Amino acid sequence: MSTYRTRTGGYRTAYANESYYIDGNTVRKREYVPRETRRTRTDRHRGQERHEKKTQVRVQTFSLGYILFLICMILVLMGGCIYYLELRNDLTRRQKEITELESTLNTLRLKNDEEYDRIIGAVDMEMVKKTAMEDLGMTYPGAEQVVGISGTGGDYVRQYKEIPKDERKK
Repeated sequence: MSTYRTRTGGYRTAYANESYYIDGNTVRKREYVPRETRRTRTDRHRGQERHEKKTQVRVQTFSLGYILFLICMILVLMGGCIYYLELRNDLTRRQKEITELESTLNTLRLKNDEEYDRIIGAVDMEMVKKTAMEDLGMTYPGAEQVVGISGTGGDYVRQYKEIPKDERKK
């Protein structure tokens, strides 16, 4: 047993084997509380009846407005869920469609590249030059026929009107 002083000036005594302490000069006595005995069947049955009566009272207290409000909220919630599911289904369908279109695009690009390589490989540029010069009478352009244009930046020019003589590059 140990005794010590509290902040308010009282004394406390703590017992090592007891689960309570003494505060000040008043000693409290423990009260004996008897354990509850097991309920009999009739007691349990009465408790169940009381619970059922309370539930019935609660059910009867719902007003018509409250029930209609709950039904409306349930319908709104169900509508939102159905709309969400439709959106997810539409999104999944579009993703599959995009994947199919990308696959088709890649296949077409591959076929296009193969066809381009086949065409380029089939054309003999020396044969084209020879045919153009000998059979068709084409010649290389003279210096007076070549017109240089400044400021284009690219290797391709589209002509929409005559080029003035002062803008020609020599």
